[in-house]
Amino acid sequence: MTTLANPQQLQIQHEINMINQLNESHVRQIMDYSKGFLDKTFPLARGSHQAVASYVVYYQQLLAFFADGSTSGLADPSQFIGLTGHREAPEALLLQNQGRHVELILNKGGEQGSRDAAGIDDIQLQTTEPECSWFSLVTGRQVSCRSRGDKTFTAKDGSTYLL
Repeated sequence: MTTLANPQQLQIQHEINMINQLNESHVRQIMDYSKGFLDKTFPLARGSHQAVASYVVYYQQLLAFFADGSTSGLADPSQFIGLTGHREAPEALLLQNQGRHVELILNKGGEQGSRDAAGIDDIQLQTTEPECSWFSLVTGRQVSCRSRGDKTFTAKDGSTYLL
């Protein structure tokens, strides 16, 4: 036997659905802005970070793969510094522009990464604060170096790169 929802329950469910839609829209806007930042600061030779389906490291180059199977490297390949994880499925990518690091955290199972074609879960920028800290473009929060821990990356030449 099914019970029919009363008008108040229907109204509450409608409001919850509306809030979820607003949240999804907000997340899309944040990711669009963040990828726009990547396009300006770390442009691809062809295409946009907006359209990337996955990132891989091939030899010492960062490659962006698109849904149609085409690829592109960075317009300035020297901006790619290193990675964590496997070259074919990196967990994080470390980029650098004018001495400042930016980390793309990739996790297709993460809260944001599960919604993003490339699996970008967060983009963190190294700040110029006197005390070591990073800023998350996705959450809008400061991240202290202590909470990040000592991050070790594999440099593009295979050596260890410590932040």
